[in-house]
Amino acid sequence: MRRPTSGCSTGSRRPWNGLGLLLVLLLAGCGGDGGRQTPPPEVGVPPSLREDAGPPVQVVRLDERQAAELSVRTARVRAALAPYTLSLPGEVLPAPDHYAVVSAPISGRVARIYAHEGEAVRPGQVLLELESLEFANLAADYLQARADATYLEERVARLRTLVEKQISPRSTLDKAEADLARARAGVGAAFARLKALGLSDATIEGWSSTDRERPLLPVTAPIGGVIDQHRVDLGRSVTAYDEMLTLIDPARVLVRGFVPPEEAAFVQVGDTVEVGPRSASAHPLTGRIATINPALDEANRAVVVNALMPTREGWPRPGQTVNLRIRTGTPRPVIAVPLAAVTYDGEQPVVFVRTAPATFEKRPITLERIGPEEAVVTAGLADGEEVAVSQVFSLKALSRFEQYAEE
Repeated sequence: MRRPTSGCSTGSRRPWNGLGLLLVLLLAGCGGDGGRQTPPPEVGVPPSLREDAGPPVQVVRLDERQAAELSVRTARVRAALAPYTLSLPGEVLPAPDHYAVVSAPISGRVARIYAHEGEAVRPGQVLLELESLEFANLAADYLQARADATYLEERVARLRTLVEKQISPRSTLDKAEADLARARAGVGAAFARLKALGLSDATIEGWSSTDRERPLLPVTAPIGGVIDQHRVDLGRSVTAYDEMLTLIDPARVLVRGFVPPEEAAFVQVGDTVEVGPRSASAHPLTGRIATINPALDEANRAVVVNALMPTREGWPRPGQTVNLRIRTGTPRPVIAVPLAAVTYDGEQPVVFVRTAPATFEKRPITLERIGPEEAVVTAGLADGEEVAVSQVFSLKALSRFEQYAEE
């Protein structure tokens, strides 16, 4: 009888089952290590491409031969109140108290003309005379009021004598005195109306009720000067306040200068100003800024500065254009560099700052304003640093060469 094979088969397989389990475990272990991949190292952004990175610092190092050949001169910058000069366009106007417009004080007709354009006149000189019915009525009113007052003065004097002698009642004297007060008020009002026409006290008080001359109103010069424009002719009719002529005293003028708004903060009342023609002048007029307008000029979009100037040999004349040079300074300490030290990298102004005996750093700067000889720096330089003021073009070329070499 045959034995069952199942017992033999089971016994013979046990070694293989253990070996298989071992192989499975080994393969699983190997497979786990083999399946886990090490991540690649992170690649950083170059410093020059980082958003928070500043502009790269460019340094020019000179060897002994270059330093000897170039012999770069430097200047040390200091924070201080920097004087500078502004060059501005300007125009000339008559000085306010040296210009007058003569208008018709009343309606009438030009009867006589005594002075013409270009003629010099004195203050109070008669320029022309007007024939006016309205003026004749005012003069008649004055003469009548004066006559009434004179009559009432005499009446009051007589009544006082009668009242003292108890011949007339006191009430009669009181009424006469009231009438005299009203008459005197009428004389004062008529006198004031005539004074408003420009007549002098002596002229008005010298009139007589017996005069039969044609009533002509004299028009006099309010200031001394030269007649600039004569707008009326003989026989022409004028109405009250019509402009008849203008007077200019050429001894003094008002010069208006136009300052760009960004430079207005540097200009102060009292700053020295030189005025010359648009072409160069060796002997400009010198004065001071009297006032500064608070708003921009509508035509020029600039801040207007005003200077009262005496003229020299008839120059300048109102209407001329001139050039102004205002000598002023910064309102606060600033760093100013010579213009010879400033160059441009594209549109960016730069200077070369000496950091060692033969080493220069190309430094971008921010300029607030550029004057004839210096530029005011608001950023990029510190007090006490030295900047190159010669061979700047050579340093700029060397900086580009080194930049290309590094690339």
